[in-house]
Amino acid sequence: MGKCVRRMRAMWWMTALLWLAALGSPVRGQFSDLINCLQMNARFVGYIPKGDMAAGTFDEIKDIQSEKHCVLACCQKDECNVAFMTAEKCYHITCASNELCMPVLSPKVATRNQFAMVLVRAVGDDNWENLLSKRDQIENAYPEGMQLGASSLAASKSCNVGIPDCGNNEECVQNSPKSRAGTCRCKEHYIRNSDGICTQSATTEATNAVASSTQITKRKLKVAVENAEIQLPQSEVNLKAFATPEPQENEKYNYDWTSLNQPDGSSAIKKQNGDELQLTKLSEGLYTFKVNVSSEFSYGETFVNVTVLAQARINQPPKIVITPANQTIKLPTTEAVLDASPSTDDNGIVSYHWELQQGPVGYQPHFSELSMLALKDLTKPGNYTFKLTVTDTDKATSSATANITVLQETDYPPEANAGPDVIVYLPHKDLQLNATMSSDDHNITTWEWTKIDTNLAVDMQDTRTPILKLSNLEEGMYTFQLKVTDSAGQSSTAKVHVFVKPPTNQPPVAKAGDNITISLPQTWVVVNGNQSTDDNKIVDFKWSQVEGPSTAVFTTQNASITNVTSLTKGNYVFKITVTDDNGNSASALQYVTVDQNKNQKPIAKAGDDFEVVLPQTVIYMNGSQSSDDWAIVKWKWTRAENSLAYGQIGERSEDTPVLILTDVVPGRYIFNLTVYDEQGLSDTDSVTVTVRADPNLYFLVEMIINADIKQLTHTQYENMKGKLALLVQDQTKLQVQELSSEVGTERVIIQFYIEQSDGKSMDANMVVKHFREKLKVDADILGFSVSGLQTVICQNNCSGHGLCDERTRICKCDTFWMRDMLKEYWDADDDSDCSWSILYVVLGVLCFTLTVAGAIWGLIYLCLNNCSCRSEANKPTSYKLIENTDDVRKVDISDTDSDSDVVFESRNKSRYSGESRNGHKRNGFVKMGRRIKT
Repeated sequence: MGKCVRRMRAMWWMTALLWLAALGSPVRGQFSDLINCLQMNARFVGYIPKGDMAAGTFDEIKDIQSEKHCVLACCQKDECNVAFMTAEKCYHITCASNELCMPVLSPKVATRNQFAMVLVRAVGDDNWENLLSKRDQIENAYPEGMQLGASSLAASKSCNVGIPDCGNNEECVQNSPKSRAGTCRCKEHYIRNSDGICTQSATTEATNAVASSTQITKRKLKVAVENAEIQLPQSEVNLKAFATPEPQENEKYNYDWTSLNQPDGSSAIKKQNGDELQLTKLSEGLYTFKVNVSSEFSYGETFVNVTVLAQARINQPPKIVITPANQTIKLPTTEAVLDASPSTDDNGIVSYHWELQQGPVGYQPHFSELSMLALKDLTKPGNYTFKLTVTDTDKATSSATANITVLQETDYPPEANAGPDVIVYLPHKDLQLNATMSSDDHNITTWEWTKIDTNLAVDMQDTRTPILKLSNLEEGMYTFQLKVTDSAGQSSTAKVHVFVKPPTNQPPVAKAGDNITISLPQTWVVVNGNQSTDDNKIVDFKWSQVEGPSTAVFTTQNASITNVTSLTKGNYVFKITVTDDNGNSASALQYVTVDQNKNQKPIAKAGDDFEVVLPQTVIYMNGSQSSDDWAIVKWKWTRAENSLAYGQIGERSEDTPVLILTDVVPGRYIFNLTVYDEQGLSDTDSVTVTVRADPNLYFLVEMIINADIKQLTHTQYENMKGKLALLVQDQTKLQVQELSSEVGTERVIIQFYIEQSDGKSMDANMVVKHFREKLKVDADILGFSVSGLQTVICQNNCSGHGLCDERTRICKCDTFWMRDMLKEYWDADDDSDCSWSILYVVLGVLCFTLTVAGAIWGLIYLCLNNCSCRSEANKPTSYKLIENTDDVRKVDISDTDSDSDVVFESRNKSRYSGESRNGHKRNGFVKMGRRIKT
C-alpha cells in the first residue's frame, strides 16, 4: 500500500507542475515572490510598533481572523509593511518610517499574548533583517523564543519638539520632518527596561567598565544651553553654552557643536566661537544641536533646540465694494439691489451686516446676512442710506454706505374725449355718446355728462359712465359736456354736438319676388330682391330664413340676388330686409315650395382609397359625402370577403356615416358602404385601405419595466423617457414608439428605436446590447427595475438551422440539430441558436464516456497489480521434510504450481540425488503446502 500511495502522490505532483508550467512565466514570478515574502518575515509575540498609533496608517482588514491569512494578504499589497494581529482583528500598517515601526515590548504584561506583529517589508530599499541586526543593544535584550530580533523597549509617549516633556535619559524625536509632534525615545547608549525607564544598555555598561579600569575617571560637567524660539523674518540667533563647575587652574574647556536635525532644504550658516554658536539664514522648522564640553579631566554634553516659527501674518481689514454705491429709481419702480460680493479680504470674509441709517418715516426693511441686499418695498419717495459692516476671519471690520434715491412719479391730468359730433335724422330719436377714448396716465375714477347751452328736452341715462344714452331727442342742436377725473383729483372736460334734423326721405319698399316651386332632385333655388325701391338709395340687403323643413344655405346673404342650396322636400319662407342711406328699412317674404315628382336613389360615397402606415392603429372611413334627393335615413358598413378579418370596429360605427376601425395589422382592408333613403332605395360604394408595416419595425426595442401601468403617472413616465434618453450614444436620438402593458401582469412595456444623426435607425440588436451594458452598471437608473429587454421582432436566424419563436424567443431547431447547451445553462443572456449537430454530440458523448471508462479501468488495474505484488513479496515461505521413499524421484510439479513452488535443495543435485549404500534415499526438503505425487 505504501508504494501505491507514493505513486499516486508522484502523479499529483506531476499534474501540479504541469499546471504551473501552463500558467506562464508572469504567474510563476508572482508565485515565487509570494513564497519569498512568507518565508522572509519576522514574527514578534507581545510586541507593538515603537511609534504606537503614530507609526503609520492602520487599515483594518475585514473578514480575516487567522494570522496566516492576515500575513498573506499583507504580502500581496505593495503598500503594506507590517501585519498586526490582535485576538480578533487584523491590521495592515503602512509605516511612516522604519524606526517608528520597530517592534517594542508591550508595557502591559497581562495582554502580551493577545497580539503579535509580523515584519513583512521595510520602507524603501532596506530590509528588516539588516535593520534589526544593526541594533545590537536590542539584540542583546531578545527574550527567549523571539525570531530574528526584537526591541525590549516599552511603548513611548508623545511629545512636542522643543518642550521638555520626556523623562530622564530621553529625547523627543520628530514623527515627520514638517511637524513638531514627536515621540519620546531613549538617548544613545540607553535602553528602556520593563519598568519603562531608560537605563544604560549592557554593551555601554561593559564599555564603561572597561574604560574605567584602564583610564582615569573624568569629572562630569553639567552643561546648559537655553532653547531658542524665533519668528521669521528674524533669521539669526546666538546660542551660548554654560558648563559647571568652572574650569580648574591650567584647565581649558573645549566646546564642540554638532547639528543633529534641521528642516529639509535648510541653508543655515553656522559659526562656532568657543562656547558660542552663531546661526544665520535660518528657515522655518526645528533645529537640534548637541554640544560637547570636554577637557583632559572633565566631560559633559547637552542638547539644544532652535524653533523657527513662520512669519506672522499682518491682518488687513476687509475692503468693501458696493455696486452701485449711489442709484436713483422712479416710482412705480419699487425694487433695487445692492451687491457687495466684490468686497475682498486678505484672508476671508465671514459675515455681512446691513442696517438702515436713513429713510422715510415708518420704513422698516428686513435684512439678510448676505453679500447681496435685495430691496422690494421702496414705495415711499425719499433718500435711503444703508450701512454695510463686513467682518473677516480675524474679526476685523470695515463699514461703507450706499444711497438709493426714490423719486415721486409725475401724475399728468386726464384727457377727456367725448367723441365726434353726431347728426341724427328724425324719426330716429335715440342715440349713444361714447367717451371711452378718454385717457389718463394712471386711472380715470369718475365720469360726468351734462347738457349745456340749449333748452331742448332730452332724456339722459348713465350720466356717470363713459357711455351716455339719449332718448326722445327733438329737432335742433344739443351740446353735451364730459368731465373726467383721475385718481389724483385732476380733471379735464370735452364737448360734443348732436344735430337732430327733420326727415329727408321716405322709407324703402322691399320686394322679394313671386312664389317659387321646384321639384326634386333639384335642391337649389335663386331668390331675387332686386325689385326693392327707395326714393334715394338702398345701401344694404340681407336675406334670412324664417321657416322650413331643413336649414338652407345662402351663397351670399348680403346681396340682392342669391342662391339658396341644401333644400329638401317641404315649404320654405325666406325674408329680405333692405335699408336706405338714412337708416330706414323694410322687409318682404319669399315663399319656396319643394316637391317630389319621382324618387331618385341615393348616391353612396365611401371615400377615396388611401394608405396608412403603422404604428397608426385606428382608421377612419368617411362616407358623409353620400347624398340623396330627399334624405338618407340609414348607413351600413360591411367588410368585403377579400378583406383582412383582423381589426375591430369601434363605438358601433358600422351604422354611422364614419366607420372607425381599430387594432389593424399590415394588409388590405375593403369595406362596402350602403346608404338607404325613405323610399327604401339604396346604393353601395367601397373603399380600400392599405395598411403598410411600420418601417422601423425591425429597429424597435421592447423594454419591460417592473411597474403597474395602472399606477404609472405621467410625471414618472416623462422622467423615465428622459433617463432613457441619457443612456443613448452621442449623436443619436431616442424615439419612443408606444407605451403599452404586458398581457396578464399589467407591467409597463416601452417600445422605442434609436435615430442616428443621418436620419437612419440604429440596428436593434446593437441597441439591446448597449442598454444591457448600461443597466449592468446601474440597474435602478430608471427609477424602476427592468425585467426584460429585447427586440420587438425576433431577429435570431438560429444559426441557419431553425426558426425563432416570437413569443418565447427560443429557436425551434430543424431535424438533426439542437441548441447550444453551454449557452442554455451558463450564458442565459445570450441568444438561443441551433449550432450543435445531434450526430456530433452523440459521437462526442460516446467517445468521452469510453475515454473516462478506460482511464478509470487502467488506474484500478494498476493499483490492484501493484498491491498484489507487494502482498506476494511479503508472504513467508514454509518447507516440509521429504520422507525416505524410493518414489522420491517421481515427485512431479503440479500443473497449478507456480515457479515459486519448485523444490530447492540445500545441496547440489549430484550429491543428494543418488541412493545410499544401505539402500535409503537421501533426505530432501520441499516447500510445504505443495501437492506431492508418488
